Parts: sequence; structure tokens; C-alpha cells
Amino acid sequence: MSTHEPQAWFLFSGEEETSALNHPWPESQVGGVEFVVDEALGSLGRNELLGLYRDLAEKMLAVFRELVPPGEWLYALDYHHTNYRLFPHVPFEKGATLEEMTGNYTEEHFQMAQRKIQPPPFASRWPVTIQPDGDPEHWFAPPDFRFVYSARYTVQSSNGQATGEVETYELRGRELVEAVERNMPKLFRLGRRLPVSK
Repeated sequence: MSTHEPQAWFLFSGEEETSALNHPWPESQVGGVEFVVDEALGSLGRNELLGLYRDLAEKMLAVFRELVPPGEWLYALDYHHTNYRLFPHVPFEKGATLEEMTGNYTEEHFQMAQRKIQPPPFASRWPVTIQPDGDPEHWFAPPDFRFVYSARYTVQSSNGQATGEVETYELRGRELVEAVERNMPKLFRLGRRLPVSK
């Protein structure tokens, strides 16, 4: 009898990866909103922002568990990095620190790294994070793509100069939108809610 804990994240590649990355998303008419968070990002302290990311991760994990039956999984996709299947009902978040849950150093450890002092290592519990984390786009979807959660990062610029960061969280599919609205992440409340138009 195995004593190994169940695993939540599984790497995949090949034809399945290509098919998932190119799969069409639900049309915006069948339910779609986006939350654009920009001005708030520049005004938050690092630990405050990580607290919002942790709240986002916990609430989206609860939504995924609500929408995906036990034993089933979601794609966790990123064009630029490794792709996974996520089995959301496996309790991979149990006992996670703020750093492990967000994939980012806290203010204290970030300052240590800036001073060239090696902070304690940690392993992110989310190989594909629920926030964009400086990447162009991450998304989560069941195999039939009946809903899609997407997190995008862009930099605003004016006259060739960076003027601010923007995180856009897009929800496609009525069941996903309704589930999120029942327990809205705090980060989304700091952004502008817009309909998905494309």
C-alpha cells in the first residue's frame, strides 16, 4: 500500500498540449466579464498585494472545486512555460505559507534578496499561478472549455516609457461568473468590471 499523498499537479505536453493551447474559448455572449486592476497595483505594499493574491488563490480554488467534480481536472496553461493538469480537489494548499501560496517573496525576504542575502527557499504550491505574476497570460479551463479563467499582465506606456502595470482577470462562461460573484476576491473589487467584448 502506497503512503504517497495524492498529487494535484501533472505535467503534460505533446499533441494534448498543442490542442489545449489552441482550443477556442466560450463566446463572450454566453457570459463573460473582466476585472482590470491597474491603479491599485501601484499603491499597495508588497505584503498587502500578496495578501490579495492569497485571497484570490483561495477563492478561485473554492470556485474550481465547486465547478469541477471530485476526480476531474482543469488545464492550467501558459504559452511561455510548462503546462499542467490541476486536480483541484487534492488539498495541495494545506499549510502553505504566504510565499508558497502566491509564488512570491514577502517584503522581508524580497529586501534580503535585494541586499544579495539568500532568503530561505520555498516551493510555490501553484506551478501556474492564479495571478499573472508578470507573465503575459495564464488560464485555467476544464477539458471541454465550458468556462475559462484567464489572468493577464501588461505594462502601460506613454511615449515609450512604462507608466504602470495592469492585471486583467477574464472570466468566460456563465457558471464561472456566477460562482465568482457569490464570493468575490478582494482584488477584483479594486478593479474595474467590464463586459468581455471579443
